[in-house]
Amino acid sequence: MIIRPVQDTTTDAEAVRALAEAAFGDDGRAWPAERVDRHHRRTRHLARTDPTGCLLAEDTSGRALGAVLSTRREGTWGLSLLVVHPDAQGGGLGRTLLDAALEHGKACLRALLCSSADPAAARLYRRAGFDLHPAMRLRGTVETDRLAPPDGPVAPGSAGAFDLLDSVDRRLRGGAHGPDHRELLRDFRLLVCDDLAGSGYCYVQPDGSDAKVELLAATSRRLAARLLTAALLTVEPGARVRVDDLTAEQQWAVDVGLDAGLRVENGGYVCVRGMRPPTPYIPSGAYL
Repeated sequence: MIIRPVQDTTTDAEAVRALAEAAFGDDGRAWPAERVDRHHRRTRHLARTDPTGCLLAEDTSGRALGAVLSTRREGTWGLSLLVVHPDAQGGGLGRTLLDAALEHGKACLRALLCSSADPAAARLYRRAGFDLHPAMRLRGTVETDRLAPPDGPVAPGSAGAFDLLDSVDRRLRGGAHGPDHRELLRDFRLLVCDDLAGSGYCYVQPDGSDAKVELLAATSRRLAARLLTAALLTVEPGARVRVDDLTAEQQWAVDVGLDAGLRVENGGYVCVRGMRPPTPYIPSGAYL
């Protein structure tokens, strides 16, 4: 077996995506083209910014067996993806890839990742020294007539707001997202609030039949609730909505979701090392 850096190529990006589809497949349904493109862009972006933290394991014939994508952002390490092909699971490859990615972040004081509820994944991350915080998720269709308007102004954001976003990131997670914001802006709508009460932002995918709140950070729960409310109100009528990875500290988000008619479910873990779960905060599974 060979473990090598993921290259910034379509070939390697597709190899990583195919592994993810094989391991986390949606009941045999093929991924939509938009999701494939978004996954490719994420992989290539991280291969450029973190070449020693993004690795691909192959057998001697060149078949992809596993991959890991990780980031190092101003002292905060994040795990974007850890995947092992079902045919190669159970042999320790996941731990080998995780250890290599953690080596990429060995100078970081803080670490963050989002895990599924799979017992093997939880065991792997706990044995690597992570604290496991059970997470919730919100699902359903927004009932806009039940949701009160935001309690203050929320504006569309652009690249001109990146310095503001990074300052909020540093306060909550100890490190700015930096170059990740430009990638997020390619795929998601950005909402920003900045007034005397504080600052915050939210990325939301409001279009199509499946909408998602991808990342939210704010300096107070009140602003976070305002941003989440505004994000849910941008969703197309009748669209399904996802809000993932809500730790117990994010009760403000649960309250907004319940007001909007969404249901609350159990949803894996937010795992941290050297830090508490950021709050008020909804992490991005891909960019954390």
